[in-house]
Order: sequence, then structure tokens, then C-alpha cells
Amino acid sequence: MKKRHLRTATVIGTIALTFGISMAASQNYPEKEITLEGKRPVPFSHQTHVDLGVSCGDCHHNDEHQPLSAEDIGAMDDTSKLECVNCHNEDFKNKELQEAKDIFHNNCRGCHAEGIDGKKGPMRCGECHVRKETRSRTIEGC
Repeated sequence: MKKRHLRTATVIGTIALTFGISMAASQNYPEKEITLEGKRPVPFSHQTHVDLGVSCGDCHHNDEHQPLSAEDIGAMDDTSKLECVNCHNEDFKNKELQEAKDIFHNNCRGCHAEGIDGKKGPMRCGECHVRKETRSRTIEGC
């Protein structure tokens, strides 16, 4: 009887923890798909990445390159501080990471190549980059 109660408590605790984490995370990212502008824009869904288990800190970091949590981001009074160009600009020491294009290619392609649970993300240009006239379509996994 005690084992059954322990199992039930464990299952309920796991569900509550998972629900709590997902609720906390869901409150701190844009719900609508955003577009990373450029010659060929990239539609980006925070929801898709959160569903895959990607944490905020996998992409967003502070000026000391420490990952930012959902709570850190939620506490910001101005989320425009999350934009890469605030630090990654012509003054940034690493010349290879001064432009948004280079930052995204470095970070996104690295993660897509590594994959999650054996499933890799899109790697070909046209799988993330879309023509402006087809911008409204959604690309699964990107």
C-alpha cells in the first residue's frame, strides 16, 4: 500500500513540476512567431523550441556570457536588451560574431547539427530561410 502511495505521489509531483516549469517558461517568450530579418528572412517560433526542451539560456546570455533563465528575462524591464546587436556590433572583440547573420548561423546551425534526442534540426538554407512572398508559411522544427 505504501509503495502505491509513493508511486502516486511521485507521478503527481512530476506532473506538477513539469506543468509549473512549462507555465513559467510560457510566460516569458513571444507567443507569436517572430521573423529574423535579412536578405532571406527566417521565421522563428519560441514555442517550437520550448517544446523541444531548448531553454532560454541556450540562446540568450548576459554581457558576461552567462545563460539567462526564463525568470531573468521575465524580470527585464526592457527586453530589447536581448537583441544581439546590443553587444555584438563593430565593437565586439570577436570579429566573426559582430553581425547578426554570423551569430545566428553559428548558434542555430550548431544546435541544429547537434540535434535533440537524435533528431537534428533543419540545416539547408531553404529550410529556415524563406522568400519574402512565402514568409507566412510555417516550417516544422525551425
